Amino acid sequence: MLDASERVFVRDGYERAQIEAIAAEAGRTKGAVYAHFRSKEDIFFALIERKAQERRDEFLHSAEGKDLEQRLAIVKKLFLGALRNENWPILMLEFKLLALRNKASLQRVRDLYKLIYEDMGRAILSGRGVSTVETKERDIIALAILRGIPGAVILEQQFNPGLISSAVADQVFETIFDALLGHRNNSPTPKPSGGTQKTKRARKL
Repeated sequence: MLDASERVFVRDGYERAQIEAIAAEAGRTKGAVYAHFRSKEDIFFALIERKAQERRDEFLHSAEGKDLEQRLAIVKKLFLGALRNENWPILMLEFKLLALRNKASLQRVRDLYKLIYEDMGRAILSGRGVSTVETKERDIIALAILRGIPGAVILEQQFNPGLISSAVADQVFETIFDALLGHRNNSPTPKPSGGTQKTKRARKL
């Protein structure tokens, strides 16, 4: 049933999707759908949670025991997979629109969002060498930008299907990924020396 709902949500969008359409796609009755789910929102959240859990498990299994460079490569691979799989970026766009339009479900959306991205973000941000409030904030913003790219590419391709080939998209994304999350120097940046009192006096002169 969740597989059927995925096809309907991707095709029709969350707002236009109907329980009847999901039931028909699954070869079930509307009553059978309501026997498992209370509402369309419950179906949608169950679908997102299942796909998020699959991605989370894939990442955690692949990243176990790996160093930072290897974890970054795994995350990059997951993002590249999202570029090739239209369903995930489209579902995430619908998920974010739901958060904007339905404040009553905002906490539920935030909890699910954490499930999707928290472990991945923690794995990247840990082991980044010497960090400051500024560098941590920069990494968090970098991750947010990277998360938005697959959805942005999918949207642009609707207006211009021949915009870019998947190979070129991969190259562009890898360049952006490396620029935003490339290795930081593990050594603290030395602060300019104040110099001796004699040097300071010389500078004043």
